Amino acid sequence: MCSNISKRRTVLREKLQRLKQTADIETYNGEYSALIFRVEGMSTLDQVLCYANGLKPRTRSYVKLENPETRSGAMDLAVKYEVTHFVEEVRERHRDRDKKSSSAGQPQDRIKPFKGKSFRQKGRFKPKSDNKSTEDRTCFFCKKPGHIKANCFGWKKEQAKQGNEQPRQ
Repeated sequence: MCSNISKRRTVLREKLQRLKQTADIETYNGEYSALIFRVEGMSTLDQVLCYANGLKPRTRSYVKLENPETRSGAMDLAVKYEVTHFVEEVRERHRDRDKKSSSAGQPQDRIKPFKGKSFRQKGRFKPKSDNKSTEDRTCFFCKKPGHIKANCFGWKKEQAKQGNEQPRQ
């Protein structure tokens, strides 16, 4: 009788170790919980490690990094990770599926055109406006039209005389 119990424990532990997450996290948690409640004498650490080893790779890495102390803590971390990280993947799959169905002759009403600013040259966010020409500008230093103080030759010369090697721009 003792050997039957030992065999049963071994078989259940092997099932736990072979159990892998192939669907959503809730399904895996349910399958794992159903097995773990039938296993007796397994340490909390072994339960956590066995649970984490069956998770999807990215979820497994996150759970192990967080180092939970209990199986329920590990399960909570896995759910939290998957809810925050795999929701975007599900959305992308739905978008791809919608694109395939809409390419069969249905109009694409869901896709909105990009209305943001288009990319320009490096460091340019808006084009130089022509409405404020350089002739309208007057330098605050020399009071002459056609340039501003930052571009004023006289101001730069004055700054150099005062010992400032590099005048402010």
